[in-house]
Amino acid sequence: MYAMCLRRLPALLAVLVACATLTHAPVAAARKEKIKKPKKPKGPPKPERIEIGALPALSYDSDLGLGFGLIASVARFSPGYRPYRWRLELLLSANAKRAPGRGIEVPFHDDYLNMDFPGLAGDRLRITARVGFRKFANTGYYGFGNDSAATEPWEGIDPDQDLMAYQAARRYHRFDHIYPLLLFNARIKVWDRSTALQRRRIEALVGLNTTYNIVRPYPGSLLEQDIALKATETPDGKALGNLLQGTDPHALVVLSAGALFDTRDHEYTPTRGTFTELTVRASPGVQQGLRYAAFTINSAWYKSFIGEYLSFAIRGVADVIAGDAPFYELTRFGALMPRDGPGGGWSLRGVPRQRYAGKIKLIQNLEIRSMFWKFTIKNNHFAVGAVAFLDAARIWADFGRTELGGVGIDGGTFKLGTGGGLRVRWGETFLVRFDGAYSPTDKTQGFYVDVGHVF
Repeated sequence: MYAMCLRRLPALLAVLVACATLTHAPVAAARKEKIKKPKKPKGPPKPERIEIGALPALSYDSDLGLGFGLIASVARFSPGYRPYRWRLELLLSANAKRAPGRGIEVPFHDDYLNMDFPGLAGDRLRITARVGFRKFANTGYYGFGNDSAATEPWEGIDPDQDLMAYQAARRYHRFDHIYPLLLFNARIKVWDRSTALQRRRIEALVGLNTTYNIVRPYPGSLLEQDIALKATETPDGKALGNLLQGTDPHALVVLSAGALFDTRDHEYTPTRGTFTELTVRASPGVQQGLRYAAFTINSAWYKSFIGEYLSFAIRGVADVIAGDAPFYELTRFGALMPRDGPGGGWSLRGVPRQRYAGKIKLIQNLEIRSMFWKFTIKNNHFAVGAVAFLDAARIWADFGRTELGGVGIDGGTFKLGTGGGLRVRWGETFLVRFDGAYSPTDKTQGFYVDVGHVF
């Protein structure tokens, strides 16, 4: 009997295996089907949505040091509104930098709320505004003209032997500038033939920019010396009198008007089309006789070779100031969104902020851009790219020849800055840039982490 059972054991095992296979086959198949079930495609963003972005405001600027704080944006998208129905952007930030011989200082404090409302009055009116406060303890002052010198008076001073003299020398080209601000612009469509893929519009611009400015020169600084020299009855005093205005506390009210020509395919990350600002800004001289008018042509052109994967961008700026503008305005340009320059991360990268000042400024920027990697995390769309760039600028202190110490201050040629960087985009309107730059003309370098394309 045992022998018979042993002979039948293989057949019995085969039957049991077959039954087990039949019993568990539907379960295994269901598990396999569940594992291979395709994910629901996310597709493009919904036309009716709210995009919220909030990040630590970690930034870096060679002139300002490490920035920290919070930046947040909220944008409402609706069909028929471009680029969005409305957008708010809040920044609360400060910068910390190692001060020579003094540990850590906070040279820059910047808080603002940006408000943008396109599509008002039947899509004919767009209002943008900024309320903010700035304290810029490291504002640059190198004098005026294309040939102004960046001296280093701290060389030869031993901080261990004379710390106070060393610290004062390190602030030779610096002053403290404090100013709350209110910026308001109304953009009115006067002509619009835009399509879903490309803008074709002309807008009229009317704006108001008000600030209250407190300028505090550091003891022994170049600004303090030039203020004293300006008060003398000398040729140098007279020359500085035409340029060095607005050194006492004062309110400044600037009215602006002009036209904007826009054919870009996207406002924040354009790859095709053009954008041109043709504006005039003027101050009636509320205090200290600061009456002046300034004219700006700011034109950017974009060309796509392979969509966002490879595009070319170029910008040219001409800014001319006539009259008695405050001296710090001679390092700025534009009315729609005033920027520092030439010098710094928004104009001439690789060169310190406020490095060059004058009533006539030319600025050129060229970039090769590529957004080569796109991905999605929990319904949030991201893109990563790279940029190579070349910046150039030329400055004249005034309309006629200007001399200090018997020497013209507008010599030299174009100042250059070149380099490259990374771009990270979150959604459609939030872009962070990382740029490293070197100036072959000034022999200086810079590194910048900021929000938004330079142009």
